[in-house]
Amino acid sequence: MSVELLTPRSVLHALKPMGQKTGQVESLTGYFCRLAYSHCMSAAQLARWVLKRNGHEVPSDHKWYLRNFVSVGTETEQWAADISELTSVGNLDYLSLAPWRQFVGVPGLVPKTDRWCPCCFTEDLAAGLDPYLRLAWDVAPVTACLTHKVALTHTCPHCQKSNVRNRASIVVPGYCTACGGFLGDAETDPATPEALWVARQVGSMLADPPSLNENESLADFLSEVISRMGGNVAHFARRLDLSKSGVWYWTKKGGLPTIHAWLAISLHGGVGLDRLLRRGIDGWVPPAEPPQLSLGLPSAPRKGKPSRTLDWEEIAGQLRAILLEGIPVSLEEASARVGLHSKQLNLRATAEARAIADRFQQYRMQRKQEQEDALKKQVGEVLAARVAAGYSGMSVRDLRKEIAGTRMGNVRHAFSIVKQVRDGTN
Repeated sequence: MSVELLTPRSVLHALKPMGQKTGQVESLTGYFCRLAYSHCMSAAQLARWVLKRNGHEVPSDHKWYLRNFVSVGTETEQWAADISELTSVGNLDYLSLAPWRQFVGVPGLVPKTDRWCPCCFTEDLAAGLDPYLRLAWDVAPVTACLTHKVALTHTCPHCQKSNVRNRASIVVPGYCTACGGFLGDAETDPATPEALWVARQVGSMLADPPSLNENESLADFLSEVISRMGGNVAHFARRLDLSKSGVWYWTKKGGLPTIHAWLAISLHGGVGLDRLLRRGIDGWVPPAEPPQLSLGLPSAPRKGKPSRTLDWEEIAGQLRAILLEGIPVSLEEASARVGLHSKQLNLRATAEARAIADRFQQYRMQRKQEQEDALKKQVGEVLAARVAAGYSGMSVRDLRKEIAGTRMGNVRHAFSIVKQVRDGTN
């Protein structure tokens, strides 16, 4: 196996990442596997060594591949920083989606199963290279290889198992972790135009990681995009088949669009995804006609659900009416009656919500005391009958048998109550 070193002065081999600054850039997962293989170690051994070296506790059942190597979280950034320090190879976060953490939300970003392009693995071997894992394969909307115009696959052609690309202790990129067969032998279908468009957009994004400008507000940028594409949140959301509340959250509360939402903006706006994420929209004019391409993007969970306008005076009146009922109810039940969450009532109808909760608490305490008094009376009668029959006493177990089947039989702390009756205390 050939190993290209960037510098000899490093703790671990300074492997050169594959496909840098292209849509075929290597993933940090694949780089880590190649790094372990170059040291004749398993990926699991290398992961444990890195964690221990940085003072982290490693559980006995540690599975390295469950660590997040490619997403936008801080864990990914930490892994990239640790490996970069050990190899002296900079910008390893560019082998993950971490550079986009200020732009892209987590939901729907990473696929649930491992995918790959068999043609890429075959081409790597034919070129005398080590097969490597592409970062694009770990972006959920990408389902095709732009280079070979084929759909990605997720099943080993030899053993028919899935999730066999890198989920094991020992990984050789390009080979099945279950049977050892070459994953490049798989046959796959031609890619659809829609899938190729998505692969092209994501590939251009990965080839040019953004540089964060703290002086620029993403919310302001999104507001400008919405203004150019529709003029208001409602029209924009309807045009792109997005949730109106979700779009509002981007512009007012600092929410992040998902990768699917960014692709929808790119498609309907006629602007490249890489350009959008660089905020390069100077001179951009969205097309007047809707695009002909149908992506089949997942619809938003709140799509089609009308927003409610709440009349808090009316709601407070409903709560006051509940307070006047003969039998107190819990705040949860009152919330269900008015169709709101108890947190909302505590925030906007504080006095009424607190009164309902206090009244129900007093009712529960009163009911508890009544139950205890009734139980004491019943226990006293049973003990008196026992003594009259010539017995000196009875066990709590026997007593429970006597009151079993009555509504007193499930009262808690029965032993304490029996002791109080026996001692004549309240």
